Amino acid sequence: MNRHNILIFDSGVGGLSVYKEIANLLPCANYFYLFDNEAYPYGELAPDTLVDRTCRLIQQMMQRQRIDIVVIACNTASTIVLPHLREVLSIPVVGVVPAIKPASLLSKKAVGLIATPATITRQYTHDLIRDFADDKDVKLLGSSQLVDMLNKS
Repeated sequence: MNRHNILIFDSGVGGLSVYKEIANLLPCANYFYLFDNEAYPYGELAPDTLVDRTCRLIQQMMQRQRIDIVVIACNTASTIVLPHLREVLSIPVVGVVPAIKPASLLSKKAVGLIATPATITRQYTHDLIRDFADDKDVKLLGSSQLVDMLNKS
């Protein structure tokens, strides 16, 4: 049986928690972890720069290694890059996005989201709120220090 090759991508090491969860569910897969420490943190990049860097790095990795699925383990990148990657790659691409939908299902009145300022201001995030938490009081807190704290933990 062929083992699937899964590429996990992030701007730093925060996505290792995503790897850990996926590896628990799919222990027989091969994993590749690609992070873009040169441009870290992604929350401070212009959207066009983020799309260009992410697409280029992932495509370069795919030239070196057969990849069956790409996981974008970064909220900031996921809210911008997913549609672009899905256009240029012929394999599945999934991302981590703010958990507005499950939080809304668990809460009767309010939902809180702590994320990078870039994630908080993205239209993608506001579309999630509109689609899944329109009847909730949604509090958004953007923190530039969040990425550093996660990468140090």
